[in-house]
Amino acid sequence: MRKGFFLLLILLFPSIIYLLFSLGKHNVEKIRSFGTYSINVEGDTVYAPVPDMIFMDHNGAVVHFDDLRGKPVVLDLFNFPCDDPCRKKGVTLVNYLNELPEREKWVVLSLSMEPGVDAAELLAMEQAHLPEMTNWYFAAAEDGEELAQFLDYVYVQTGKVRSLEELPGKDFALIDQQGVIRAYFDSRIYKENRKLEDAVKLLLQEPFLTWKEQEKK
Repeated sequence: MRKGFFLLLILLFPSIIYLLFSLGKHNVEKIRSFGTYSINVEGDTVYAPVPDMIFMDHNGAVVHFDDLRGKPVVLDLFNFPCDDPCRKKGVTLVNYLNELPEREKWVVLSLSMEPGVDAAELLAMEQAHLPEMTNWYFAAAEDGEELAQFLDYVYVQTGKVRSLEELPGKDFALIDQQGVIRAYFDSRIYKENRKLEDAVKLLLQEPFLTWKEQEKK
């Protein structure tokens, strides 16, 4: 009888964890933010969203980055044409994000370091990775200066790299539903990619959570 009870508990454990993060309000530690910020009249720190940028995706659709507001965005940079680091990062994204649920609520954006790449070239890249992952877009900015301003804010001003010449680099950037940079994850490290999975899940739940007090150091 006791063995049966523990077996049932083990089988139900994933469902219990899911319910804990799906229902009600819970006290968890908030993911930090990056970028320029101001202090509002209530004394809260308000981070500026990433600058808008127009890009074309692999379907030929012209999109503003601001159009992605309301969804967490996993930002991946790649050299065009796709070189070996680009392919390895693509495999990493497939391995760690393919099983995440609620795909209609979050986006993976693989952005070319070269502006103006043809939609047919981007589509070929998308089909070479995982076409079934329908929330994954391969894209290229339409304007080089706009792209540079976007990348400067996301990577240089936050101290992830010293200059744009160091990009695409190794990191995935995670941008939240308000367009604020929330985290960076080293694409080469297993534990970092697992943290990326968890962070996407947490951002999806963030509107329903309350934050526990951070310990003062």
